Formats: sequence, structure tokens, C-alpha cells
Amino acid sequence: MPRLTADLLDAYEQLDNAQQQFSQRLLESAPRYWFLGPAESDISLPQACQRITGIWYQAQGDGRRTENLYGLIGVDPGLIPLIRQLNQIKQRFQQAVRRFRDKHGEPTPLLYQRACELNQKLQDSGLARLHLKQCYRQLPLLEKRPDKVTFSWYCSGRSLKKLTVAEAEQRLLKMDTGNTHIQIQLAALGRIPQSEPLVQIQQQVPVMRANIAWKSGEQWLRKARNCPLPVFFPLDATEPFPEYNVPPPTPPEQRKRQLRNDLAIEPEPYLPSLRIHRYRRP
Repeated sequence: MPRLTADLLDAYEQLDNAQQQFSQRLLESAPRYWFLGPAESDISLPQACQRITGIWYQAQGDGRRTENLYGLIGVDPGLIPLIRQLNQIKQRFQQAVRRFRDKHGEPTPLLYQRACELNQKLQDSGLARLHLKQCYRQLPLLEKRPDKVTFSWYCSGRSLKKLTVAEAEQRLLKMDTGNTHIQIQLAALGRIPQSEPLVQIQQQVPVMRANIAWKSGEQWLRKARNCPLPVFFPLDATEPFPEYNVPPPTPPEQRKRQLRNDLAIEPEPYLPSLRIHRYRRP
């Protein structure tokens, strides 16, 4: 068996074993928890555990999106090393997938075959598509119990990617150049200098952000992080559960932020089909 194949399968088996061990230990430890769920129903710990460790598509889905679960889980301090180890195994699996893909291409058929060898129930349930992003994502872990956690939706994220005129042209040429609107954009691109920098703007999906706070004397120590999964932290039997808020279960409707007069990027896209903008010129 080629080395990269063996490494990939070994990394998958480590992930599978680590997830099973984590699930078993978590359920046996009876942690204290809170999950954000629909108003008409609560989410049980076994249900949450399935969502936290789920790595297979339940239906036809978008590979860019993951099944999220928001909340807090206070665990026995003895589970913290196990969670830390699971996160490390996830990272090693991601690295193994990247190395295999660079050399041999898409790894999911091979991983599905090994998964079926390890668990016949998987094949019976028809879960044939491995959700790699859910394999990779880390469990949010705090080394110390927080005093307060405030959850809020963050809906204003966007990514910026700088492009040259030549790169923008290549992307347009990959589209249907027989369409009039593509021809208009190619013509517009030809009217600007080749040396002019451009920027592509991608609006990001709303994310749940946790603002975490620890009290230290009269001071507060604060940390903010995105939390698509519940935040894990050590919690002794004698310690109180952290104070927390209950945000809306779904993000608010996104509104366009008012554009600043000194914004460095033109508000209207120069190439709408690619969401490519020009910078403001002095």
C-alpha cells in the first residue's frame, strides 16, 4: 500500500477512534450544559454529541456549510486532555488529506470504503459523503471556567482578495463569453490600466461569536472567538455554571452597513459577475 494511502487511512482510523472515545466519555461524565435550540424543543446531550462528532452528510448538502450547534459544556477537568488530543488528531487528519489530495486527488471514496469496513451500519444508512470540514473543525476549548459568556451573531464579515487585471480577465474568460453582460465587463476591463490593482469581495455567512470573560480581582479579562460548536471548559462539581445570555436561534436579517466617505474601495462592483471592485482613486 502506498505510503500516503496508509497514512491517510491511519489518520482516519485515529479520528474515528478518538471521536468514539470522546463521545462515550462525555456521555458517561454527565456534564452540565446549555444548548441554543428551537423554542419548541430542547436538545439532549446524546443529540448534541451526535452533532458535535458528525462527519457524514445527512442529505445532499453544500460542502461549504457545516451543521452547527451553539452552547456551553462544563466538563470534568479530566476530560480536558482528551478534548485537546481530539483537536490534535483532527489537525493530523486534515494534513493527511491535504498530502493525499496533492498527490492522488479526491480522497473521499477511499475514506468511505475504509469507514464501511469499520462500520457496516454506515453503509446501511446510506451515508456515502464524508463532510471534510466537519472532520477538521476544532472543538472550542477553554483551559479555565469563564465567569460570563455573551453570545451574539456577527453578520458583517467579508473577505477581500486582491487581483490583477490579467487575473480578472482570465476569470471572466472562463464564464460564458457569449453573454452580453460578460462581453460588457470584458470591454470595461480593457479600458483600465493593466497595472491597476483590483479587489474581489466575498460576503461571509453569519457566524455566532462568543465574548468570554473572566474576573480577576477588580478587572475583567476578555476573549472573543467564533463558536460554531459548544464551548468546552473545565467545571468542578462545586463551581457555578457561567453566566450566559440566550441569543436569537437564527441570525438577524443582514442589513447593508452605511458606507464611509473615506472607504478605500468603490462601493459598486466594477465587474458584477465576479464581485470585483476598483479602489478609489485619489
